[in-house]
Amino acid sequence: MAKNPIRYYDELREFNRMEDCAEKTQLAVSRLENPYNLSDEDWVMYQDYLSKKAPKTVPEFIDTNRITMFPLLVKYKVIRKANINKMVDYAHDARKMDILSYLLNAGNDLRSHPKNLDIAPKFTPGKSVNNAVQKLPQADAKPGDIVWMGKLPLPWQVLENKDGRLLVISKYAFDCQAYNNTFYKMRWEDSAVCKWLNTEFLPAYFTSREQAVIRHMYIDEDTLYTEKTDSLPESRLFFLSVAEVNKYFRTEEDRKARVTLFGKRKILWQHFDVYAHWWLRTPSLDDVAGASHVQADGGIALHGGVIMSNGYDRFYDHYGVRPAMYLDIK
Repeated sequence: MAKNPIRYYDELREFNRMEDCAEKTQLAVSRLENPYNLSDEDWVMYQDYLSKKAPKTVPEFIDTNRITMFPLLVKYKVIRKANINKMVDYAHDARKMDILSYLLNAGNDLRSHPKNLDIAPKFTPGKSVNNAVQKLPQADAKPGDIVWMGKLPLPWQVLENKDGRLLVISKYAFDCQAYNNTFYKMRWEDSAVCKWLNTEFLPAYFTSREQAVIRHMYIDEDTLYTEKTDSLPESRLFFLSVAEVNKYFRTEEDRKARVTLFGKRKILWQHFDVYAHWWLRTPSLDDVAGASHVQADGGIALHGGVIMSNGYDRFYDHYGVRPAMYLDIK
C-alpha cells in the first residue's frame, strides 16, 4: 500500500513568511494558473495577495523587463484600471518601451473594451468548485517560469526548454539531507541521497502522469546525456553539476535557494533561516565523503560537505535537497 506523500511545502505557511517581492507575486500567479489540489483557503490567500499587496511589486517586473508576466498581472487584477496609469508612468521613466506599449494598450482596453481582456473570475469558497485537472508543464514554458508538480504540489523553476525537453529544478530546498552515509568519497550514483530521490521520493511524491514524462538521463560528473550508454549510470532525479549551476544561474543572487520549514527541521551543523546550502553532484575536491555545493549566500564551494568525526561519533553535514529533472513535453 502506497504511503501518503510528505508535505514538504506547506503553501499557506511558506507563502506568508515571504517578504513582498516579484518572486512572491509570480509564485501566486503560477499557482492560480495550475490550481490542481489547491485548497480553498490557499486559493483565497493567493487571490487576496494579488489584489491587495502585489501591485507594489510590479516595478520589479518592469525593471527586469519581464514582459511575458504582464498579461497574467492583468488577468489576476494586479494591474487594473485604478492603478495602470501609475504603471505606465513608471515604465516610461524606466524606458521599458515594450512594456510601456503593452500597458498603454491594456489601459485602453480596461477603460473601453474590458471584455477583450482575459480576466480571472473571483473565486468564492462555497460557490466555486475546485475541479482543476492536473496540468503538466506546457511546450511554451520559458526559463524563469514556475511550474507545479507533485501529489502535494511543489514549485519547480524552468531552466531550459530545448528540443521538446524541459529542464526544471525545485524552486526551493524542500529538505535537507546528508549526501551519503559513509565517510568515504563516492560518485553521485552511489550516494545515499541519489538512491533516496530515485527510489523513494520519486514514486511516492509524483503522480503517475508526472512520472510518465520524467526522462531517464545518463550522467557523469559534469554532463547529462539522453542516449543510453553502458558506461554511464542512469538517474531520473539528479543534482546539478558545478558547470551546470554556472550555466543556468549566472549570479550569486540567482543561486540562493530558500529553505522550507520542513527542510529546517533537521539541520544539524548549521542553522539556516531563509537560505540554505544546497548540494551539487560534482565530487568534492577533498578525499572525503560529500560533494560540492552552493552556499547560502550563492557562492560555490568546491570543497564539499563531509562527515565530521568526533571520537567515536560521526556527524553528517545536512545541506539542501534541490533536485533537477528533464521532462518530455512533446
